[in-house]
Amino acid sequence: MTNIGQFAFLDCSLLKSITIGDGVTGIGYSVFYNCGSLEKVAIGIGVTSVEMYAFYDCDSLTTVYYGGNASDWAEISISSSGNSDLTSATIYYYSATQPTAAGNYWHYAEDGVTPVVW
Repeated sequence: MTNIGQFAFLDCSLLKSITIGDGVTGIGYSVFYNCGSLEKVAIGIGVTSVEMYAFYDCDSLTTVYYGGNASDWAEISISSSGNSDLTSATIYYYSATQPTAAGNYWHYAEDGVTPVVW
């Protein structure tokens, strides 16, 4: 799967976190619309676009773990319509080793799955 289609997780009120793998390139229209319990999302480096209302009414979303760096994040085409919950969340950028510079970074826990903030 390279694209998560529209309304895929519409109204999933119990969804608290989700990982979008590196192979996914697009997050479609209203994918997480009204997922009010969604707190954390991990977004793989393959994502190049986030369509309108993909994260609309996800007011619990506070944390985004992104698989790339700040420059890569800036290259993602994120629709300004209905995605303010995504863009206002704290973005953490992946770093396999502990960074020496200040900033928001994350890595995988020993289980190789769970994101952990440096």
